[in-house]
Amino acid sequence: MKIIDTKGSILTGDNHPSLKIGDKLYTVDDRKSTWDKIQAVQADPNIEDTNMAALELALGKKQLKEIMEVEGGITFEGFQNLTFYVMAAITGQDYETLKKEATTKN
Repeated sequence: MKIIDTKGSILTGDNHPSLKIGDKLYTVDDRKSTWDKIQAVQADPNIEDTNMAALELALGKKQLKEIMEVEGGITFEGFQNLTFYVMAAITGQDYETLKKEATTKN
């Protein structure tokens, strides 16, 4: 499993990637079946908050709730960064590259 430290360090392990937030590791479901569900959610016009739905698929309800409530609640910027870290973990792409590409598209 590879562990992606949100401070930029990458630690090695086995199975699925994990995000290190503070002192805790959060496993990211990087299976193709999960990626397919995320793609379907993002394309569904009936889903109001596709980012939350995608994060829930990738992290699971319990882990996402814990992250969202850390230190009194996640900031908007923190939420945006979380989405990029999760997508980087799933796709194997670099976090900074994903973020830069997204900001230049807007």
